[in-house]
Amino acid sequence: MNLIPIVNGSIVLMILFIIAVLVQVVRLLNSVNNFVKDTHKEVVPSLNKLQTTIDEINSELARVDTIVQSVQDVTEKVSTTTKVAQEALSSPLIKLAGFSTGIKKTLDSLMKLKNR
Repeated sequence: MNLIPIVNGSIVLMILFIIAVLVQVVRLLNSVNNFVKDTHKEVVPSLNKLQTTIDEINSELARVDTIVQSVQDVTEKVSTTTKVAQEALSSPLIKLAGFSTGIKKTLDSLMKLKNR
């Protein structure tokens, strides 16, 4: 029995099978390559837009930070002014209250002396 034609036939069948598998792999790789190219075309502009948006947000945050700092400065100045005004007005008012109490007591004493 001659096995050479059977072995040759088997080798030819295996080679054809490997060629068929390789053709499918090449098609799959082409599909993947096309998918990657399409995705790249869509993702890059989206990333650029995202970067622009992030830059604009950072710019607005910087403006808000400046506004917040200005409000904080104004608040500190108002607080300082309020303290100074309170100190400037409270001492004379306390003195005036004491003086008016003294006058009232003096007048009360004089009225008591007059009524005797």
